[in-house]
Amino acid sequence: MKKWLEEVRAPKMYRYLFYTMVRWAKSWNNDSPAFSSMLLMTTTFGFYAFFLFALFDLITAVSSWDLFIEGFYLYSILTLFLITGFTSYFLFYHNDKFLQIEKEFVDENEKQRKLGSIYLFLYLFISFSSIYIGGWFLTFHNPNYN
Repeated sequence: MKKWLEEVRAPKMYRYLFYTMVRWAKSWNNDSPAFSSMLLMTTTFGFYAFFLFALFDLITAVSSWDLFIEGFYLYSILTLFLITGFTSYFLFYHNDKFLQIEKEFVDENEKQRKLGSIYLFLYLFISFSSIYIGGWFLTFHNPNYN
């Protein structure tokens, strides 16, 4: 199991976004850019999970609001966050994987850096938009909004 944890890698797209996040964090004089970037990736994964949860609510017409937001199952949301946190940790931070990711993309030129920054901005914009759209989806079957 230990060998598998050392070898597991995120898809290249996420590794590149993580690298760009670390590069941005370093330019802002962040004390721990890799850890901050890992937390941001965890947060965006959570946003997408919430969006999918809300989309399921919209499609199935089941009031997930009652089940998960107001009910006892709020702990399931916290569990989901912990799972995505551990996943991000093992994909980006465990055994200094962020150093391997930096070595993988260190040879990019200035044009690629600018394009990577645009990709990261779009990724973050879509990620933060998904939390608002997911919240809007949850209002459809919530009796408090009818």
